Amino acid sequence: MSREYKNVISQIFKYLAISLVFMVFGFFVGQRFIPQEYIYYANRIIAILGVLFVLLAIFSRKRIIPSRFSMNYVYLFTFIDGILMYPLFQYYLYDLGIGLFVSIVLGTAVLFGVLSMVSSRKSGGYYLGLGNILFAGLVGLLVLGLINIFFGGARFNLVISAISLLIFTGYILYDISLIKYSVENRFIKDKNDLSIHVLNLYLDFINILLNLLNIASYLDD
Repeated sequence: MSREYKNVISQIFKYLAISLVFMVFGFFVGQRFIPQEYIYYANRIIAILGVLFVLLAIFSRKRIIPSRFSMNYVYLFTFIDGILMYPLFQYYLYDLGIGLFVSIVLGTAVLFGVLSMVSSRKSGGYYLGLGNILFAGLVGLLVLGLINIFFGGARFNLVISAISLLIFTGYILYDISLIKYSVENRFIKDKNDLSIHVLNLYLDFINILLNLLNIASYLDD
């Protein structure tokens, strides 16, 4: 593993950690200002947020979102995301209990770290071949998500979560491989070139976390 790659990946993970802090801060802001009764709409919220996250993932993969922008926009997005996810996280805290909730968060972090390490040990671009399959999965997930908003039930929601979990675990392998490939080919020149990678990894992490929480909630009933 090249020293340059280590430096870039350490920077990306630093910005990702800051992004997660902004998300947590947004959660507490949401707790302060969003009415408590919104928690009762958590099932509908997860369906809508799921579609929005998939759309954002599609936009970022297809360069509809610019590949180069200020990291401050990532922090702003994650802060707003934390506010919007307050009812959902609060629902899972009530439903699963703080112990299981924290365990799933830590489990997500461990899974994220292991997959990142697996991908980083391969040559740059090793997992880029997964791109077309994963993107097709995203499009299928978007269709299923839209159906789920209007016609879905608990079991259908569980199936979507399982499929989404597989897709976004695959995207961790893909995104880390893409970063390594970009470093080797000198596509990353400054901080703003890292922003799209930080956003993509944030979406990977949050989608995996939400899907694991949803699966655990279903199995806990």
